[in-house]
Amino acid sequence: MLIAQQRSALSGSTYDLAAADGTVIGELCFPDWAEARNARLKNPAPGRLSSRIDLRLSGAAYTIEFEYTRRGWNNDTRFELMHEGARLASAEVVVPPGFFGRARLFITEPFAGELVRRNTFFKTRFELQRDGQAVGWIHERRRLTMRRRLCTEVPADIRPEVQAFLLFLVINLAFA
Repeated sequence: MLIAQQRSALSGSTYDLAAADGTVIGELCFPDWAEARNARLKNPAPGRLSSRIDLRLSGAAYTIEFEYTRRGWNNDTRFELMHEGARLASAEVVVPPGFFGRARLFITEPFAGELVRRNTFFKTRFELQRDGQAVGWIHERRRLTMRRRLCTEVPADIRPEVQAFLLFLVINLAFA
């Protein structure tokens, strides 16, 4: 199990990543200005505003890159977990056409699956599915908190850096 705990109640841009026993083993940092690979609008102050999504876990540094795959009222987006130039995981957020569709989150690498929103009142909950079968959860344990805290309960064959990537996807889709 991997846990993402919001570092500050006033800022949702940095999350501490902890093991099941509560030991902090990394962090997930959202940028000041998220910039897609194919962005039309570039970072206006690259020296002052960060534009990378950084993930540090157990001493290794990763980045999460993204690009728009379809532009419209809402954009479809592909996210990739990168480490030293190699892609470790990939997922796509697909938004149905129109104004009122709910985005779907498909995992394409290292396995084929989907994160399906199963929220309850005041509680974020996503079900991890492979071949239409539930295999795990990413969820908030408590309903109302000052700082967000999400937990992964996924199969043991999913590496910790991929679990952190899944946490990022849920945070990005549910709270951003």
